[in-house]
Amino acid sequence: MSSADADLTARARIRNAALTEFAEAGFTRTTLRAVAARAGVSAALVLHHFGSKEGLRAACDEHLLAELRTAKSAALAQGSAPSPATYLHSHPEFTPLYGYLRRTLLDGGPTAQAFFDDFAADVAGYLEVGERAGTIRPYPDTEARAVVMTAIGLGLMAFEDRVAARLGGTSLLDPAVLERYTAFVMDLYADGLFAVPFTLEDPTDRPRPPG
Repeated sequence: MSSADADLTARARIRNAALTEFAEAGFTRTTLRAVAARAGVSAALVLHHFGSKEGLRAACDEHLLAELRTAKSAALAQGSAPSPATYLHSHPEFTPLYGYLRRTLLDGGPTAQAFFDDFAADVAGYLEVGERAGTIRPYPDTEARAVVMTAIGLGLMAFEDRVAARLGGTSLLDPAVLERYTAFVMDLYADGLFAVPFTLEDPTDRPRPPG
């Protein structure tokens, strides 16, 4: 248990320990005894606070979504955010949250599907906040925008090892990798990709051959 965790309530210490255990071992292989040992409490206290391993995972899910909602809503409303390196330095709790999210998505199943749906709904909400603040350009198909942006963000985790290796590291959270990844994403979203107007041809508009 870290010195920072020592200042947390027992419930928060258990939740944080579970985030790390689930990320490292997966939900199926994680035991309440292992979570308790990491948190420096008894297994009985884990059950007292969360009732079961399923209840503990639900608390981890809720905490992850709440943290991301707070950070992203603030950034979109203000139109700015600290650099990733600065954010990670001031929010060390993000690293286990990221590991937990990645493990959940890679494990698949109903929990991963529910995460995707929750994230897509949240992204739609963030973008609406940004539109009202004038920091996000309106787009008519708000559902498609939210779903595709969610898929781009979460889908990257499935290829983390290859992406990180190609960008000079072992994890998306490695400073050099994160800097290159973030620089491109910000350029893509802020300025777009095409240097000239680009449209998709409608096959119904093509002239038909004679005869």
